Amino acid sequence: MTDQEIIASIREGDRNKAIRFLYKEFPKIKALIVKSGGNKSLASEIFNDSLMLFIEKVENPAFKLTSKATTYLYGINRFLLKNELRKQNKHHDLEWSDTLIISEQDLEYDYEKEEKLKLMEHVLTKISEKCQKIFELFYFKHQSMETIAHELNFTSKNSAKTQKYKCLQKAYELSMKELTNS
Repeated sequence: MTDQEIIASIREGDRNKAIRFLYKEFPKIKALIVKSGGNKSLASEIFNDSLMLFIEKVENPAFKLTSKATTYLYGINRFLLKNELRKQNKHHDLEWSDTLIISEQDLEYDYEKEEKLKLMEHVLTKISEKCQKIFELFYFKHQSMETIAHELNFTSKNSAKTQKYKCLQKAYELSMKELTNS
């Protein structure tokens, strides 16, 4: 669901669809709150309050989203958590910047980075399955070249390294081609 679809869904009265999508952010928020001294119950309460605040903001026709919706929601959660911890007199190592109200600048969204990520995702769909598997094992699962060679039936770790290099070259060529076409 895109940010525009989330906003449209809420403004058209179909909150459930948007809430289901945004609720995928709950595990990250819960981890932040528990790490900061809260508990699971507090995490649930703060997250639900932040969803309601988000919906109230979005329902206002004058509201303009200046960041990614999930980033904005995260900021609301962070702000609510800081307020709750202050109420409970739990003194954590808070920086002065953490006590300020969130500004638009705090929630700025990096459109250039998003475009690069979209390009990378597009390129990764165009390379071979074997290259995708090599990248997955090496970059995401942090497997050794020996493990990759064994799992993908290469004759040696050097063969796996060579294939990874060829895959990188192919991905680079595809990305350059995409950039020149856009």
